[in-house]
Amino acid sequence: EEALMRWLRAAELTCDRAALLVAQDPRVVVASLMKLAGGSPSFSHELNIDAFLEQARSYDEATNSIMGWYLRNAQTRALSHPLPVMRAKEIDRWAKSTE
Repeated sequence: EEALMRWLRAAELTCDRAALLVAQDPRVVVASLMKLAGGSPSFSHELNIDAFLEQARSYDEATNSIMGWYLRNAQTRALSHPLPVMRAKEIDRWAKSTE
């Protein structure tokens, strides 16, 4: 079951990459992820994409140690989707890469 959940999370990242290919604008994709993460449509004009990406970088740095790696795995092991901030970080990374 754990392997299936890992595959599901990887498949979601693949879908995010496809969204980036279609939208051709990482900010559009990240804004969509923010709304999916719980941003109400009535507050969409107040969403701060830069702050969201900074949160993703901070989370990544905080989980960069061995203890952080274990905590992140414990937090995400049973999730079918990657955490929204990590999805946003991957979108940002892909958009900046030459891949």
